[in-house]
Amino acid sequence: MNLTAEELRAANEATIETWRNYLDLEVPLTVELGRTKLTAAAILELEAHAIVQLPRSTGEGVDVLADNLRLARGEIIMIEDRTGVRINEVGKRTS
Repeated sequence: MNLTAEELRAANEATIETWRNYLDLEVPLTVELGRTKLTAAAILELEAHAIVQLPRSTGEGVDVLADNLRLARGEIIMIEDRTGVRINEVGKRTS
């Protein structure tokens, strides 16, 4: 079904209107650098300054998740003395 730009805009506005009562709800976001699995014994052996290897390389960026579902991909940035995430890609959700 091919919608005109005006029909698409009207459909989007109708969808937003149905969610209007929920737009002020706070949703916790998680920024994930990577995941790995360790045995319980390996976890118990961790000490301060230990390094846990992740399967992702440093240039691959981070995932932005809500309720454990990936909503976006981004990169870590520094703004003065604060850390943030620049969103580079939205969508293509994976669990």
